[in-house]
Amino acid sequence: MTVYYRSRHVVITEKLVKVRVDHGWRLWVVAELRGCTVQHDDLPWTTGLWALGSSAIVVGLVATRLGGWALPLALIVFAVAVAVAIIERRRARARSCSELRATYKGQDVVVFELPRREFDAACRGLIRAIERREDAKS
Repeated sequence: MTVYYRSRHVVITEKLVKVRVDHGWRLWVVAELRGCTVQHDDLPWTTGLWALGSSAIVVGLVATRLGGWALPLALIVFAVAVAVAIIERRRARARSCSELRATYKGQDVVVFELPRREFDAACRGLIRAIERREDAKS
């Protein structure tokens, strides 16, 4: 049996999708999955903006207390805050999950839910498994 995708959470073969659950594995028959859809968790627009807001306060306080020569220091603080905001946004995107939904024997189910970095590869594996089954029918 050909394995199209394998991780510690999901195994996709030409016949089955095995998904790890709390006490074992849940099995989905590939031939029974219909109407697959993808749902991504959207990041809140405020993710990482706390760094920019707090740095603006620090920059304002430093610039008013120390006068004009503190502008380079204020710009450094602001640049560090921008870097922190960008890093936090990327980390939040990596932690966000996506789920694959489908109709299985007449019921809407969540086939698997994975972090985005793994989700795309798992979907490609499932697409290859479905294509293989359709080629075998022909």
